[in-house]
Amino acid sequence: MGEAVRIAFAVGYLGHNYSGSQVQPNVPTVQGCLEEALHRIGWCQDVNHPVTLSSRTDAGVDARMNIGSFDLPRRIWERTGERGFITAINDQLPVDISVWGAEKVITDFRTRDAYSRTYYYRLQAIEGWSENDEIMLEKWCSIFVGEHDFRNFCRPQEGRSTVRNVLSCQPWLDSNNDVLGFSICAEGFVWNQVRRIANALYRLSQGNISEGDLIEALDKPDLAQDFGLADSEWLTLWSIQHSETPSLSERGQHPPPDILKAQPSPTNRSYGLWADRAKGEQNQLHQSEWLNQLSRV
Repeated sequence: MGEAVRIAFAVGYLGHNYSGSQVQPNVPTVQGCLEEALHRIGWCQDVNHPVTLSSRTDAGVDARMNIGSFDLPRRIWERTGERGFITAINDQLPVDISVWGAEKVITDFRTRDAYSRTYYYRLQAIEGWSENDEIMLEKWCSIFVGEHDFRNFCRPQEGRSTVRNVLSCQPWLDSNNDVLGFSICAEGFVWNQVRRIANALYRLSQGNISEGDLIEALDKPDLAQDFGLADSEWLTLWSIQHSETPSLSERGQHPPPDILKAQPSPTNRSYGLWADRAKGEQNQLHQSEWLNQLSRV
């Protein structure tokens, strides 16, 4: 297909219809949808899995921004440019996946070499959440900042270190300075790390565990502790910073817009209705971001 150039692109998605971002046999995934779209356009006919993604997200997890890459014939990129590239691929994708930016990168570009990833977790959407003390939540979040062995806050994978360096962890507030949840930024994460931290913060808010329990779990990773796993649907991969994608990284830096409002979630039968509405609000948060980014191309 002629000389190729490597293209990095920003993609967002709503996770509830997908079994995660990473391609898997016989189930819908974000990577799988992207690759099917590229094959239909005829941009990568001879490669089985041409797309790589910077971050792997679990089933149900949303992304305002992930970074993908693949090799495209130079003549096509020179003809389409960013706008034409985005239009062509989005025409082949379902509406819950949106590519909103693209740029040509170096030939040996690796999506996994991003230097930071930022997630947001909507704690106030957990059934029964009522904590609204910003100062207290900030103190709890600070426990996780720095380099730690997160063995008690992840699902360990054989052959992979559980030591990670968390660059920041802080409350996520609405325009009234009420608690929506928390954001966390790190060079990289281990499997389920953010969701397990979220559940630990929830249990702290309920008085079921203490700050000392969390500190001990980090300081003594060989002493197994399980703080539970929060639901995936309230987790969002918000942004990725990569030194080789300056345009995409710059456009991805800003925090969530003021769309969500904090309020205690109900319990029992009312929670299902409340959560359904809350999920719609979260979908709106992502879709408004994609539209905003697309309007700039």
